[in-house]
Parts: sequence; C-alpha cells; structure tokens
Amino acid sequence: MGDFCLLWLIMIAYRNQHMWFLLKFVIRIALNAAALYIAGYLLDGFILPGNLEYLILGGFVLALINTFLKPILKFISFPLILVTFGLFSVVINIIILLIADHFLTQLSIQDFWTLFLSSFIIGIANSII
Repeated sequence: MGDFCLLWLIMIAYRNQHMWFLLKFVIRIALNAAALYIAGYLLDGFILPGNLEYLILGGFVLALINTFLKPILKFISFPLILVTFGLFSVVINIIILLIADHFLTQLSIQDFWTLFLSSFIIGIANSII
C-alpha cells in the first residue's frame, strides 16, 4: 500500500511542476536532516542535538539555503570554480554550512576540519537530488 501511495504522489507531482518542486524540496529536507545526523554521529566537533524536530529544522534551513542562496553563490563565483576545476565548490559548501550554523543556535562546529569534513557530508547529500 505504501509503494502505491508513493507512486501515486510521484505521478501527480510529475504532472504539476509546482508539486514536483515541493516533492523535491521535501526530499531535500529529509536528505539534509540525515546528513546532519550522520555528521553529528561521525564527527566529534559537530555538536547537534539528536532530537528529530531539530534535525528536521536543520534540514529545512539547509534546504532553503541550498535552494535559493547556493545558485547565486555559484553564479558569482563561476570564474573561481572554472579556474580551480570545481574545487571552489567546497568553499561554497563551507560558506553555506557557516550560514546554517549562524541560524541554527544549537548547532556548534568546533574547528575548521570538522567544518571541512561536514561540508563534504552535506554536499554529498545535496548532490543526490
């Protein structure tokens, strides 16, 4: 029954572009929440409360930033991305994570290497969708 409901939701979303955007946004929230959980689990300097509400809130904030701010940052820094063969995208992911850290008060990133590694984890989650 659950597979049928998911298939039905995808078919409706495919017909309507607004619904498709919302479905992708909900999936992006879930993937970002999972990436925050994985980063908190694997990295000692990535301090995050483990409750589900805060993970969903963090996923929502990261999804908003990645949906609206990341394309602007990529457009502005396109020459640097081109010159560095895409490595400047890591810097953009770090900036996005720092912005999310500013808005999420209970999220604490201790040092640069934790920030660097967690930006890879969250960047991989965002590249999936």
